Amino acid sequence: MIGDKLASAMQLYGNPSCINTAKALQTAAEKGVDIEAHKINSGEEAADISPLHSAPVLKDLDNIVYGPNAIISYLDDKGFGPSLVPRNGVIRAIMYQYAHIATDYVQMEAYGMLTGSGGNMDIVNKAFDILENILSNPPDPKLKKGVYICGEFSLADIHWMACVNALEISGNDVISSRAKVSEWCAAVKEHPSTSKEDIVPYTCLPTKEDVESGTLRNVGINVV
Repeated sequence: MIGDKLASAMQLYGNPSCINTAKALQTAAEKGVDIEAHKINSGEEAADISPLHSAPVLKDLDNIVYGPNAIISYLDDKGFGPSLVPRNGVIRAIMYQYAHIATDYVQMEAYGMLTGSGGNMDIVNKAFDILENILSNPPDPKLKKGVYICGEFSLADIHWMACVNALEISGNDVISSRAKVSEWCAAVKEHPSTSKEDIVPYTCLPTKEDVESGTLRNVGINVV
């Protein structure tokens, strides 16, 4: 263990096929937060803890957090190490802009392919072409040079990687044909925890076996 730790694991209610659940798991590992995961099949099963009957839902002692962005923000704030949100206002806006491409243009298609309910590869490919261009030609001089989407690792990388993970599980390769995206993907998969804990956060994302078996694994760092 490095530094401080939380007294108990937070409770996450979600599903291995849910891309937003995957984002929460990766963020928790990035920030050194232990998660006890509970598989639910629909938001209705979270009715007792979520007023909107939506999933994923995070429970931390008496605090109930629902909505993917709220959950990720909560984990980022409650965890350890530097924030995953850039302090510079311009870079922060750019991060949200890039995250928006993943959440609004890639995620629904990736989920459809993961669950066999649809998905449009033309939309996905156009989005990843944009990502390749972003990584090749950063649009703002304030962005530090680096392999990650905003130069330094941020929430934008988490939003995109959860989609990549779903696409890879469903057998769709959008990485190998794009040099900069390939470099970025390899870096995220090896990225050490922002909290400096001895864990590689990418390994906490659901695997193909998890999805097929309906298994949602815990994030185990400090709490035993």
